[in-house]
Amino acid sequence: MTAPLWICDDLLAGCSGALFDPAFACSLVSNIEIDSRHCKSGDLFVALVGDKQDGHDFITKAADAGAAACLVSRPNADAPIAQIIVDDPLDALARLGRAGRNRFAGKMIGITGSVGKTGSKDMLAHALAAFGKTHASQRSFNNHIGVPITLATLAADCDFAVQEMGMNSAGEIAALAALARPDIALITRIASTHGGFFDSLDDIAKAKAEIFQGLQAGGTAILNIDDPFYDQLASAATTAGAGRIISFGRKDDAEFCLLEARQHDDGMTVHAEIAGRELRFEMQMHGIHWAQNALGVLACIDALGLSVDDAAVRLASCPTPKGRGGRLSGRYHDCKITLIDDSYNASPASMAAAFASMTATAPTVMILSEMRELGDATATEHAALMPQINGLSPRLVIALGSVMHDALGGLDDAISAIAAPDTKSAVQILENAVEDGDIIFIKGSFGSGSWRVRDAILANFETASSPDTSSKNGGNSHAA
Repeated sequence: MTAPLWICDDLLAGCSGALFDPAFACSLVSNIEIDSRHCKSGDLFVALVGDKQDGHDFITKAADAGAAACLVSRPNADAPIAQIIVDDPLDALARLGRAGRNRFAGKMIGITGSVGKTGSKDMLAHALAAFGKTHASQRSFNNHIGVPITLATLAADCDFAVQEMGMNSAGEIAALAALARPDIALITRIASTHGGFFDSLDDIAKAKAEIFQGLQAGGTAILNIDDPFYDQLASAATTAGAGRIISFGRKDDAEFCLLEARQHDDGMTVHAEIAGRELRFEMQMHGIHWAQNALGVLACIDALGLSVDDAAVRLASCPTPKGRGGRLSGRYHDCKITLIDDSYNASPASMAAAFASMTATAPTVMILSEMRELGDATATEHAALMPQINGLSPRLVIALGSVMHDALGGLDDAISAIAAPDTKSAVQILENAVEDGDIIFIKGSFGSGSWRVRDAILANFETASSPDTSSKNGGNSHAA
């Protein structure tokens, strides 16, 4: 029988709370939930107060769903459930996350970066599961809500924990790293995905380097040597007390050096050199960016003193994370097609990486929605996509969002470009234009809705298995 995450006394001590009514004793807690619609038996419902909704309005619904207890600042006297009164549920959640981290005796790996952090987190968790009990943040639980949830649901007997960390402003990573206190810190890459919040890439690099402020004394920093900010990040890690820095990337002097990533129908074969010896392994993903991040993952394995060879073999069974370039073949409106689903999110760097991954099997139809959070560079960055799209020579580009619409003038005349007013129209355009043998590529920032087109395709897609069509993205727990 699995031990509960929290018993009542430990829960009260961890969040510095008190029972509203001792007659409703807190039963064993096995999970934490911030959405009453997802509550189930054994959950602790945290009644967060947001801009649009107040979790205190849903205490009764959480009780009806079987939740074990609620974390509240304003108890509901009529709700038949244990209610733990705290000063502020969000602050109490952070305290509970800290308590969860304090009782954890295993190794913590923290991951940040402008792109690739969620995929790297998933790959690392998959590889570590072969070596011991592993806990990792769900979806993109990477901000001031998601990180405490992950730490508060971290079982004390886990061997490894992997925590993703994102940010929208300076200081956020420092606060998250202080909670997570990683033994190993991986930064995937610095890129212009935060232009709406920062004035320069240099400022973004400084903000990402805040992860080292929480690094355990003598811990390990793992850095992409191809990143222009490598020296700056390495200096920040050294200043923070890192005992070792491991480099990965394509440059010859990288400790984990990528020699080649040869793509094939089922993914790619990665050829690398690690500490002077060659290593080959398979991956289900497509694209050199996946291969580079895989080497960062293997560097984490090495820093833990585990077998890199065994971990590399394990990566062959790691599926492409949902919405990040997975490929699916089947029939859509009587046409045999291949769907490339990269609809989870988008940035200039991830767009370029996705385009580069398709040079051998270029898409015939591209459905692109806007990239978000680019600030003053929004129009320029969208315009810069057009020459890359021209290089792929698709038959049809369907664009969503005014900024993507405005950029279509940069496409070659041979490419049919249609500005769809909404996702429903985009689906109709696709239905009228789809041809047998089409390769359909979908990408855009989550908030701009390309995933809705993906869902519509899958609703009429004939295949034995389909990628997850859930539109949920971790609620408020997503940061870049």
